[in-house]
Amino acid sequence: MFKKLASLVLAIALVPVAGFSASAASAPAAIKVEYNQKAIVFPDQKPVIRDSRTLVPIRPIAESLGFDVDWNEQTRTVTINKGANDVRLVVSQKIAKKNGQTINLDVPAQIINQRTMVPVRFIAEALDYKVDWAQATQTVLIADLQANQPVSTTTDQTKNDSTKTATSEKTGSTTDLIDRATIKGKSFTMSTIGLYYVTGEVKPGSEVVVKVGDNNFEVEVNADGTFEFNKAQRDGVKTYTLTAEKDGKTDVYEGEFTSK
Repeated sequence: MFKKLASLVLAIALVPVAGFSASAASAPAAIKVEYNQKAIVFPDQKPVIRDSRTLVPIRPIAESLGFDVDWNEQTRTVTINKGANDVRLVVSQKIAKKNGQTINLDVPAQIINQRTMVPVRFIAEALDYKVDWAQATQTVLIADLQANQPVSTTTDQTKNDSTKTATSEKTGSTTDLIDRATIKGKSFTMSTIGLYYVTGEVKPGSEVVVKVGDNNFEVEVNADGTFEFNKAQRDGVKTYTLTAEKDGKTDVYEGEFTSK
C-alpha cells in the first residue's frame, strides 16, 4: 500500500513539470534583429509577429542606423532624419513620406506598449537598407546597401512587410495645407447610426481625405479651398483624421467630434 501511495504522489508531482516542459518546447523563439552582424538591443518592447507580418520598434533600429528620431504626440507623427533624408510616417495610415515622395505600405505602423512598431519592409523601402530574414535563427538581418544593389528580402514574410502619425510634411520649412482655425467636426446620433460632419478650408488644389472610424473618404474641395464632408456611420466614433496632400506634401489634422 505504501509503495502504491508513493508512486501516485510521484506521478502527480511530475505532471506540472511535464506540462511546463512541453509548453516551453512549443514556445516560439524570440525574434532578433542584427545590423551588419551586430545585434540591436531592444530595452523594452521586442519585435513581434502580427497577422503574418514582422513588426519592429522603429526608434532603436533607426538610431542604430545613425538616424535622428522625433515623435510628435499631438499629431502622432514619427520623423526620421539622416543627412538629406527626411522620412515621416503616420500611425494607422498606409503611407509614409520620404523627401516628399509617397511610399505606399500594405501594413500601417502600430503602437504597441507605447512603442511605434513598423513592418520590416519599411526599413528597406524608406531607409534604403538591405533586409533579409534568417528563418533558422528567427533573425532580421539588416545590412548597408552596396552601390546599385537592389533591396532584397528573402522570405514572403519580409517581402510582404511594410510600414506612426502624419502631420505637416515639409521640405526645409513647415507646410500648412490645412487652415486649422476653420476646421469643425460635429456628430449627430439617430438610433444606432451616427451622422458625422467635417467642414473647413485647405489650400486650393489640395486632395483631402477624412478618416472616420476605420474608413477613409475622399472629399471634394471647392475652388476656394473650402470643403464639406458628411457621412452616416456606426454610432460611437469620437475622433476623425483629416489629411490634405498637394505637390508631394502632406498635412494631417486630428480632431474630435462635438455632439449635437
